[in-house]
Amino acid sequence: MSNPFVNVAGLSKPSSKSGKLQRILLKLLQEHEQNGALPTYNRFLYYELIARKIISKVRRTAGRRNDQDMTDALTHLRDKGIVPWDWIDDETRKTNDFTGWGSITEWATTAVAYVKLDPWRGRAPFILTESRSGAGALRSTVSEHRARLAPVGGHCAGFLRKIAQLLRPGDTMGYVGDGDLCGGQIETRTRRVLEELIGGELNWMRVALTDEQVEDYHLEEFRITKADNRYNPPLVGPAIECEALQQHILVAIVREWLQSLLPESLDRVHEREARQRRRLAALLKRG
Repeated sequence: MSNPFVNVAGLSKPSSKSGKLQRILLKLLQEHEQNGALPTYNRFLYYELIARKIISKVRRTAGRRNDQDMTDALTHLRDKGIVPWDWIDDETRKTNDFTGWGSITEWATTAVAYVKLDPWRGRAPFILTESRSGAGALRSTVSEHRARLAPVGGHCAGFLRKIAQLLRPGDTMGYVGDGDLCGGQIETRTRRVLEELIGGELNWMRVALTDEQVEDYHLEEFRITKADNRYNPPLVGPAIECEALQQHILVAIVREWLQSLLPESLDRVHEREARQRRRLAALLKRG
């Protein structure tokens, strides 16, 4: 893709507010492409623009979200075909396809190429994220490592019961959440509810956001004052949201954590898969 600061066809005038933001976002998305951090999510782009002092977390116009200019610029880039639509994902909207196959044989011969072996010997770690955008950013990496993933999204007791059905005492849980009082309470309650439901302790670890990561990646400038409206009066305290970490950094942190837990290398698992697929494909072909 060409330099975003020249007159790319479809961009607004470079001297206009919208044109400047469009060019900045185009450059940022190019960086995501180079870092292998696509698709990305509005929330990560928002924090990266804050880090670059392009936008502020302080709402400047009543009735207008402080990320609305960014959203408008992204929509323009996609509408004009300057960036692909699938570069930005939306975890809140998904489609479901419940159609079947032409035959069982067609299903079996197609599916054999995609079946994955379990490198965890039946005890795959489970990563819980506080936000849906966090889960979306990590999905590809968690899939690559054949682990498990779910967004908690707050105090969702009903959904935690579904997760508990997949767990047993001693399972390894990695938590990815905000660095604030509310985020800490969500994590504490999530762990307590899950351990009560399964009748035992989990091997629990906070993968992100930790105090050490805040220091290492200089995230103090993203500290905000956040009100927890579940209390009356609201409980106010400092917070750093997990998306303050750049997407590729968060992915790298989770990838390193998963790799440190693997009982065998993924390369060996891939070799076994290839052998078994060849054998099964030959059997299906003869059948």
